[in-house]
Amino acid sequence: MKPAAFDYRRPESLEAALELLAEHGDAARALAGGQSLMPLLNMRRLRPSVVVDITRLPGLGGVGDDGPMLSVGALVTQFELGERAGLDDALRECLPYTGHYATRHQGTIGGSIAYGEPRGELPLTLLALGGRAVARSLRGEREIPAHELYTGSYRTSLAPDELIVRTLWPRARAGQGHAFSELAQRHGDFTLGSAACTLAVSDGQIVDARIAVGAVADRPVLVPEAAQALIGAPATRASVQGAAQATTGAVAGYDDQFGSAAYRRHLAGVLVADAAGRAMARAEGGRP
Repeated sequence: MKPAAFDYRRPESLEAALELLAEHGDAARALAGGQSLMPLLNMRRLRPSVVVDITRLPGLGGVGDDGPMLSVGALVTQFELGERAGLDDALRECLPYTGHYATRHQGTIGGSIAYGEPRGELPLTLLALGGRAVARSLRGEREIPAHELYTGSYRTSLAPDELIVRTLWPRARAGQGHAFSELAQRHGDFTLGSAACTLAVSDGQIVDARIAVGAVADRPVLVPEAAQALIGAPATRASVQGAAQATTGAVAGYDDQFGSAAYRRHLAGVLVADAAGRAMARAEGGRP
């Protein structure tokens, strides 16, 4: 199939792009890497009146330190970020699972975050780390915490006139570890289950934890029950297994052609155990 007819615009500045989004509202779609948008247009699952090409806008690239955060421009590609040295573990580990090698050369970080794929690796990792998206419109700029960004399947709290201009990824502090884990039928395919974890260890005790899982709901979700099973517990494998059991009991899962809800709940627990175990080892100074 081919897309339904639309008006193609390629503004020369961010201000001009925002003006187009403000003018056309829900009838407009921004084109960044196009790895998600173009298939939807071709299948006519989306029929925008206007496509706003932002691929050449100045000021939306670059990766830099923003205090305790890694600041990533919206147009930075998944491949470009993955090649950067010194990435924190969970972000480094999730990027090779984000689509296929070819699509990572075109797919952008901002586009992935804005798309809101329920099984997406980058949305899940941003949520687990407590990161933020920075959105801009003609009305100004605001930071949206990841836990407030995703509202449902492919739905976000972005207003129709807003554009993500960068994302902020917390770095691991001393005594803290991050990790990501995923299972798919074939590398690069949609995940059957995924988990990301950040936790902190002090004097052999887990003092903070944050766990998120994917492919169990209509969006990536935090699992506070798993985090609470870890906080205050000794940094041991038994504590990690407790978090895994808490995850299996807390998430709903769903049935589809690839597995049952019960399978997804079990898999979520297995992946949480893997991610939390590696995050714990890193927090204590190891590098598994």
